[in-house]
Amino acid sequence: MRVPFRDARGTPLQTDTLGNLVRGYRDAPAEFQATSYWDAYETEILETIPSIDLGQMRSGKYPILGTFGFHDETYHLHPNMPRWQKVPLQALHRYVFKDRRVLPYHLNVSDIREMAYRHCQLTAAIDGAKPIEEVEVSDFGAPRDLFEVGGRRYTVLFLEYYLRYCFAQKHVRFRGDETIVELGPGSGYQIEVLKKLYPDLTIVCLDLPAQSYLCQAYLSEALGRDAIVGTDVTLRWQDLGGLEQGRVHFLGNWQMPLLHDLEFDLFWNAASFSEMEPAVVENYLGYVRGNCRWIYLLEARHGKEPSGRTHVQRPIEFADYGELLAGYALREEHDAWHAHGRITESGGYFEAMWVKE
Repeated sequence: MRVPFRDARGTPLQTDTLGNLVRGYRDAPAEFQATSYWDAYETEILETIPSIDLGQMRSGKYPILGTFGFHDETYHLHPNMPRWQKVPLQALHRYVFKDRRVLPYHLNVSDIREMAYRHCQLTAAIDGAKPIEEVEVSDFGAPRDLFEVGGRRYTVLFLEYYLRYCFAQKHVRFRGDETIVELGPGSGYQIEVLKKLYPDLTIVCLDLPAQSYLCQAYLSEALGRDAIVGTDVTLRWQDLGGLEQGRVHFLGNWQMPLLHDLEFDLFWNAASFSEMEPAVVENYLGYVRGNCRWIYLLEARHGKEPSGRTHVQRPIEFADYGELLAGYALREEHDAWHAHGRITESGGYFEAMWVKE
């Protein structure tokens, strides 16, 4: 399977990367196959990739990419919204809204961006994090929400991932040489924040084929190709002895068993556990429990909905994590936030940190 795509200059390229990922995934045990939630998306994502211009991946041109994080739009329209509702909203934004004060309290988009930025400044000061002024987002992928503060570039979505770093920093107190494992990095924005603030971090990312492929493509531009060890290398690994200090390593989600003998500092999962059933989450946590000191989770407090096009067979709730993380103590838990307000989707999300006892 050869998949054509275009680089940042629009030049057509050929690669076997995605094909190798798909083959490895299809040969993997059943416990690593996509759950019912992602089954609804995975075929469409794979069918879309050959036509994607990577230079436009964050522009909103490909709505299916918004399902796992690539939605840097001024007005983000949820991918589940019916098409008949999307058209008039997009038209209103383009021809009527623009940056006029049409929102409550006479707010416009510039006001929301400034509030989100100030939120990050205050949170960093409280949590002892590196200031937001020290980091900026890549403009690769043509994000429509790009704006500047103090000569640095941001999107509101990027600021959300910065806030997640602040919460983790309050507990972990990063030295800068830690090893982090993230299951389900999606767009890779969290890794972008962490690596730009702490270039010597060693990171292991595990995800489904399409997500891993596109995340590699984005971070290769956002961080530089030298920062990445891609699946062309790691899919052949029988262990993690080849990890390179200070680089980001991509693996398929079915390679989780390789973590059995790895001692590392922090396990990170944001939102994807919510899209699984408790037994599936238990399987994944079984490969990290006891091997890492800290565990960061940001999940739907009551799990995802058990009905609809995207659904789970049985929702996983906050109380379930306490049972699944035996040997770890809950250090802090609170409602999760976007940079500009609480996360209210699916009844609300929590953000929590556990530490090994």
